[in-house]
Amino acid sequence: MSHKVVTAESFESAIHALWEQPWSDGLPAIPATPAAIDAMVSTGIRGPDEMIGTVSGRDLSVQVWQAAACAVMAGCKPAYFPVVLATWEALFDERVNVHSALTSTGGAAIAAIVSGPYAESIGMNAGRGALGPGNRANATIGRAIRLGAAAMLKANAQELDASAFGHGGKYSFHFAERVPPKPWLSVREQLGFHSDTTTVTVLPAGAPRQIVHRWNPSPDELMHTLATAMKDPSKNTTGRASAYMIVLGPEHADVLASGGLMPSDISRRLSELSKVTKADVSAAGIEVDRASRHFSPMGSDGRMLTAAPEHVLVTTAGGHGAGWSVVIPSFTGLNDCHPSTRAVHLPGIPESARTAHPDLDFG
Repeated sequence: MSHKVVTAESFESAIHALWEQPWSDGLPAIPATPAAIDAMVSTGIRGPDEMIGTVSGRDLSVQVWQAAACAVMAGCKPAYFPVVLATWEALFDERVNVHSALTSTGGAAIAAIVSGPYAESIGMNAGRGALGPGNRANATIGRAIRLGAAAMLKANAQELDASAFGHGGKYSFHFAERVPPKPWLSVREQLGFHSDTTTVTVLPAGAPRQIVHRWNPSPDELMHTLATAMKDPSKNTTGRASAYMIVLGPEHADVLASGGLMPSDISRRLSELSKVTKADVSAAGIEVDRASRHFSPMGSDGRMLTAAPEHVLVTTAGGHGAGWSVVIPSFTGLNDCHPSTRAVHLPGIPESARTAHPDLDFG
């Protein structure tokens, strides 16, 4: 490997030295020894010095060994590293525009849903508290990406990250997909992958908006509740042709599935219900005519598109409760940043090709 080895007087002093780096996330990091990096790399399918991707015009890049070092520092088990690699590969999709995603004043975090059997095998949480603390795999995989972005791509507050505020997802925003109700397809299958494949779908995202409808909703009532969260004019994505992850909790998923709706039906309906008029936006104190280029073109019905059906990803996660779901918006419009998906590749297992052309445009 081409990495530089630095010695420290003690394990504790090494931790404090990492704390003092501009790319520290403020939490203790585990010093990445050569042996630990080697163990991490060995669980993936790429050599340590391979380049995962480069930020155009910035002379910034991420090599496999660097991603592995950050995974060690974040607290990942070696078995998590294939998911870390797939996340990086998705982020370097040109349409993601990773530089903007990591450095904009909008303060985006990298939301990532992991769909497939490998997520379960490494213990990722898809149930109760999936977006919160307490699960090592969820927390450290997401943290590995954040540490790498800050260290290798200089997306930290002292250098290129211009976030006005940021949000908690910047520490970690990875979670697993809960098995959807039958006959719904999983995220990976909606995106054209075989059910045996595991995928990572990333979205540079604003903070998750938790919504509630616990009063025995009909499918149509629940759709209006979800759409209301999508079209809140105070968000940077409303009326702007953006992308959304709609993460349905068990009760809400059952309401919609029992009503005979498939994820594609939900995407289409939410796309229609989340359109906004000038008056909707004006009621929030925002005059469309002052920033017309920011918004979608006005349709023949006098409404602006918030998200096309192919840009509304319907998935399932979370635990049982009174009736909760989460709406995760992109931090901006698709002209600036786009979601992306990559398969998780494991040593000794042939790469899986997509089985079908997906209806969703999530990379």
